[in-house]
Amino acid sequence: MFRNKKIVNTVCTVLVLAVMIYLFQDVFKMNSNKYETETAELTTVQETIDLDAFIVRDEQYLDGNAKGTVVPLVSDGDRVASSDAVARVCAKDQDAADYAELENAVKMRERYVQLNEQTELEALDMQKLNRDIDKAYTKLLEITNSRDYTGLADSVAGFEDSLASKQVLRDGNIDLSEKIAALDKRIAELEAKNIAAKDVLAPVSGYYISSIDGYENTLNYKDISSLSVSVVDNALGSKPVAVSGKLGKIVSSYKWYIIANIDSKYSKLIDIGDSMKVNIPEYGYKNVKVTVEQLSPAHDGRIAIALSCNAMNETYANMRIEDIKLVIKEYEGYRVKTSAIHTYIPEPETSSQATDETTTTAAKQDKISVVYILRGTVMNARRVEVIYTDGDYSIVSKETESALGIRPIRHYDEVIVKGRNLKNGRSIA
Repeated sequence: MFRNKKIVNTVCTVLVLAVMIYLFQDVFKMNSNKYETETAELTTVQETIDLDAFIVRDEQYLDGNAKGTVVPLVSDGDRVASSDAVARVCAKDQDAADYAELENAVKMRERYVQLNEQTELEALDMQKLNRDIDKAYTKLLEITNSRDYTGLADSVAGFEDSLASKQVLRDGNIDLSEKIAALDKRIAELEAKNIAAKDVLAPVSGYYISSIDGYENTLNYKDISSLSVSVVDNALGSKPVAVSGKLGKIVSSYKWYIIANIDSKYSKLIDIGDSMKVNIPEYGYKNVKVTVEQLSPAHDGRIAIALSCNAMNETYANMRIEDIKLVIKEYEGYRVKTSAIHTYIPEPETSSQATDETTTTAAKQDKISVVYILRGTVMNARRVEVIYTDGDYSIVSKETESALGIRPIRHYDEVIVKGRNLKNGRSIA
């Protein structure tokens, strides 16, 4: 009987301990689940204004005495020197197609010859080739994401050449003699046609643009200095003029202009000579660097602005009337949830000489904004200074200094966005 009672007591004790352990784990889990965090990420927020913009360039037509199909010899936006051949005019469409094929075949043959001559395998470095391949692939992704396809063909060719070189190193020489022979045969056939063509020469140095949009003479490039609100309105409301007998154009000045009308209230934030940025969403362009060249007198609550830019490629070369966003202000800092920001007031020191009045006055003076972060299972207050907010989220300065013994927020801190009883140094366990 005594033995049975001892066994029962032992079993009961084990069961009670098991229940207590279970309940402790459950309570700890419940307490841990009360807290949610978000990582403080470094971000940049821009305040922008939407503008209807007109692009002004120093454009000069290429006159064409010959009639026929034009084959560009350089890409839009490429820099050319005076008297350079920028295009070739063929009498018939088939001649133009044959000439374009001939040019491509010659370039392809040069590539194949270079690849076929890679016989010294020890000169090739697999690690370097892999890096080159990664860089070339990244470049293709950047071109795709930016939608600026200038130089895409060259980037693709470079990528293919790097892959071919890797195959040479891994598997031995690639025999391209048959491809070269086939190209030699085709080149000979095309050259035998004696394709009749006439070169188009650049009259001045500048950027070549093959297309004409009819807005070339809408606004004189030299009239930017006398810009006004009505001039911008007229340019934006103009219609393209029919142009014939021209074979493209040359932009002879490096600098081109974006003109637009903006609310006159922004004149207090902008001065001539300021460096600014514009975003052009249609093409995925962000942070295009521009300079404020002109600001007109106010009229009907608006002012005209001229922004200059030196960037040039095929996309810029063909812009004319565009929707742009002018960046007025930029805020860089850590992005945190606005509801996670609290007012921190240090606990008053207990003193028999302290009065309620002096304690209250000190509390009003000594307070800062903080967020609470989790480091392991311990809460820590981190000082923040809000520099921008959109309501749900705020940007806090990354240059904040310590105050009242509270260190500033840092990159990648885990900010508590959900939880109760937040206190500096408290453990959630």
